[in-house]
Amino acid sequence: VIDPIMAVKKFWTGYFNVTGRSTRSEFWFGILFAFILSFVFMFFVGGIIATIVNYILVIPTVALMVRRFRDAGVSVWWYLIPELLLVLAPMFFGSSWAQAMMTNTVTLGMKIYAVCFWVFFIFKLFVACIPSKK
Repeated sequence: VIDPIMAVKKFWTGYFNVTGRSTRSEFWFGILFAFILSFVFMFFVGGIIATIVNYILVIPTVALMVRRFRDAGVSVWWYLIPELLLVLAPMFFGSSWAQAMMTNTVTLGMKIYAVCFWVFFIFKLFVACIPSKK
């Protein structure tokens, strides 16, 4: 078990580290730190500063998730491929989705995306709770 201060330190020092492992406590404290930091900047600062902070948090959060998948004994491809697809889908369908939202409608693609998002989110939570496979 790792203490919260050490977990936050590892969160920042492992910014680009996708080769190691992350224990459950390291993962949860790191994710909690990123969530609180993101929330504080979005709620109290807002604007471009909050957006920049969120972009800065993307890389260490992805690296932390990759290390957690590895520590749980799950192939990192089960994280990377769905994550990439969820990021790319709005880029391909964004204009049609924006038009649908302007007319207050929901397309089939938006429904499928939402279901995939939540299924993948629950899967990531499940993996995050798996004990280490050392």
